Amino acid sequence: MAQIEKRANGSYRIRVFCGYSADGTKQKSQSMTWRPSRPNMTEKQIEKALNKAAFDFEEKCRSGQTVNAEKFENFCETWFENYAERTLKPSGVERCREYTPRVYEKLGHLRIDRITPREIDGFIAWLGKQHVEKNANAAFKGDLKAILSYKDMTQKSLAEQAGVSSQTIKSAAESKLIRWENAEKISAALGEPCQKLFDKRTDDKMLSPKTIKNYVSFVSSVFDYAVHIKAIKENPCKNAALPKIPQAEHKMFTIDEAKRFLDILDRDDTPIKYRAFFQLAIFGGFRRGEILGLEWEDIDFDTGVVHIRRTVHYSKERGYYDTEPKSRKSVRALTLPSGVIFTIKQLRNEQLSQRLKLGDKWHSTSRLFTTWDGHQMHGATPFTWLTKICEQYGLPKVNLHSFRHLNASLLISSGVDVKTVQSVLGHSQASTTLDIYAAAFQDREAQALGAVADILTGERKRKAE
Repeated sequence: MAQIEKRANGSYRIRVFCGYSADGTKQKSQSMTWRPSRPNMTEKQIEKALNKAAFDFEEKCRSGQTVNAEKFENFCETWFENYAERTLKPSGVERCREYTPRVYEKLGHLRIDRITPREIDGFIAWLGKQHVEKNANAAFKGDLKAILSYKDMTQKSLAEQAGVSSQTIKSAAESKLIRWENAEKISAALGEPCQKLFDKRTDDKMLSPKTIKNYVSFVSSVFDYAVHIKAIKENPCKNAALPKIPQAEHKMFTIDEAKRFLDILDRDDTPIKYRAFFQLAIFGGFRRGEILGLEWEDIDFDTGVVHIRRTVHYSKERGYYDTEPKSRKSVRALTLPSGVIFTIKQLRNEQLSQRLKLGDKWHSTSRLFTTWDGHQMHGATPFTWLTKICEQYGLPKVNLHSFRHLNASLLISSGVDVKTVQSVLGHSQASTTLDIYAAAFQDREAQALGAVADILTGERKRKAE
């Protein structure tokens, strides 16, 4: 039975006992504050309304719909410990951590049982006025190669001393943008002030609708967990008014540009590793991490089947590490053209030759795509080569994921059904494929309807003649 206690300020505390702690030593309780709904209520009216409130609160406690005074920030940390780190990939946990500063700033101090759809809508409106975090980039001012020559250093030795990748040093030497924190490391290794060597560049764009959606999805996941463990009754994000995400147009090569690019890949001066990487991207539609994660056991040279069993990720804390593919459907096996398999054979032969040449200096690996000494190929390496080739041959600048879009678009334009496209791309649901490639499917439907019209129109013309 609920206990009722009158306070000095005229309010009442209603307390309900809900059993004992796990060790049986402490009695657990939930409490709420009740105040008369209007002034000048008689004692009898107050007693009647108070008893009803106590009865309703006790019923809620018995059904698990209890109050919870825990702050959202504290509960969020519980979610990370008890749920996220057990069920999400490390990259997913790291991404969620990136959302916490803004989330904690606006919602962290609120009790989880008092965050309503109104607070969530206010949070969304606030996000819409926020700028992208000013992650500074840097461009080297002078001639890094000349400085290295003067200091009797190589790019490789500078990378080792600064604790950055060789690709970062190469980008700095070419006056390309690198992260400011890496610029500071390079400056320290060279013994010069960072401001002297690098120009600082910042980005001041507003948060995109997609980023805002990601923030709300993170908050909603935390509340889903709270509902699951019966800490609250319902998720306040359920009917949140999210900003509309504009349909992005996929920037990719045209058919003619793709053919030109394939001709470039077939040139004798194209490194075999890049020929193999981009043939897999174009003909297989694989994700970058899936290609970088391929091992020799994943290639069946007799049947031409390529198995996708893992994907490669990178983080500053862990370096390169493998996880299972993005979803259960992403674990797949595709039969690729014989020309692609032949290129992979060439890559294997080249790797064996390099391994024999280096001897003990070769890092033992079963990966297809490696550095010169057998370590994991850097995730930015293929894109760097692609950018250089596009500039050299006058092709439009595209990213690595564009080859996946190209693969899907070619399948759809060829009349392949959505379930097959889903299977090839490894999407978890056909709805994902439809959402991403809605325009391509609509074009295909328009072509089909046009064909019907042509048939019927042609038949009528023949009869008229």
